[in-house]
Amino acid sequence: MTAAETASELCSFAGRRGGSDAERRAALWLSDRLRSQGRVATIETFWCRPDWARAHAWHAVLGLAASVLLVSNPRIGGVLALVTVVSIGVDATTGRSLGRRLTPECASQNVVALDAKARPDAIRLIVTANYDAGRSGLVYGPWPRSLAASLRRAAAAGRLTPGWLGWLNVALLWLVVVAIARNSGTSGVVIDVVQVVPSIGLLGAAAALLELSLSATTPGACDNAGGVAVALAALAAHDARRGADPGARLAVDLVLQGASDGDPIGLRRHLRSRRVAGARPLVLGVAACGAGSPTWWRSDGPLWPLRYDRRLSELAANAASSTAGPTAGHRGRGATPALAARAAGLPAIAIGCLDERGLVPRSHRPADTPAALDPGLLDASAGLALDLLTAIEADADADADTVSATRRP
Repeated sequence: MTAAETASELCSFAGRRGGSDAERRAALWLSDRLRSQGRVATIETFWCRPDWARAHAWHAVLGLAASVLLVSNPRIGGVLALVTVVSIGVDATTGRSLGRRLTPECASQNVVALDAKARPDAIRLIVTANYDAGRSGLVYGPWPRSLAASLRRAAAAGRLTPGWLGWLNVALLWLVVVAIARNSGTSGVVIDVVQVVPSIGLLGAAAALLELSLSATTPGACDNAGGVAVALAALAAHDARRGADPGARLAVDLVLQGASDGDPIGLRRHLRSRRVAGARPLVLGVAACGAGSPTWWRSDGPLWPLRYDRRLSELAANAASSTAGPTAGHRGRGATPALAARAAGLPAIAIGCLDERGLVPRSHRPADTPAALDPGLLDASAGLALDLLTAIEADADADADTVSATRRP
């Protein structure tokens, strides 16, 4: 089965948003697909609250409540705004917050295929992609996305801007400053106008996030059935090349995340279970593929940008140059499948496909269908993933040889 056929088949599970019955059926199909590739696949079920849009809509509403309270009681209003800032920060790192508690809980599942052929002391590398589909919404329309891309390019290609959650926190911290000013006795038209500015932003954010939470689920062909197809193709090629070699120093595991569109909940839960055993793997996240050009991510994060591992970035840049020509890497402000690993302090890198504006074409739109996928680009992306796996394996072998040489008498 080609990568394009895999993506098309995954899209046949219509409405596979996080926690849905379609997502569960997709997970079973993926586990069967992995068994046909010679991998032992397991289903890891977990409970979660995947509606991040509604969770942050609640955070915006809390910010509006703080703004209202600032007029009559600046201390309480300021404390509420500050608590909301902390809640957003905790949500970005743990997936748990005041806003999440106000959203429905559901069961989802990861599809996991561990590498059983590698040596016991092998370095473990997790290849990961989310197989659920996201919702459409006005914020994913052509105009908002183009405007965001233009602003990011204007701000030194994204070096000087936070993610969209970062801007939400800026508005809340603005209200904290207003609370301090009002509590010290400042009043009048000027402070009223200063307070209105972030309040308008919070109102717009609450409306946009709520609309997104209520929108229909997209086909999710490019984002991220294409990423899943690339991960499966690269894994199959890697296994076929290595054969039954028991001496491989790199063990390549696969984690296909459920309920992880826009927030890598699945990988976060998987890493928590592995942390008990003291494992610290490398992580390769495969983001949307199938339209645009292959590239790699320098940094990512909707709150504050987290820089991906420096050595893995160098290897990714070298691998990408042989596939798509020299590329400087993308400074993202979203959430690739590898973001949870980087937030946990693990060496991680992400690859995927973007257009010349740094956007995923048709992402979270009804037009993101299998018919719009470029089969050649999916194969090229799988080649990039395989080249990067090869480079990481060679790098691990070189490090191991260096250590062995230093230990010789």
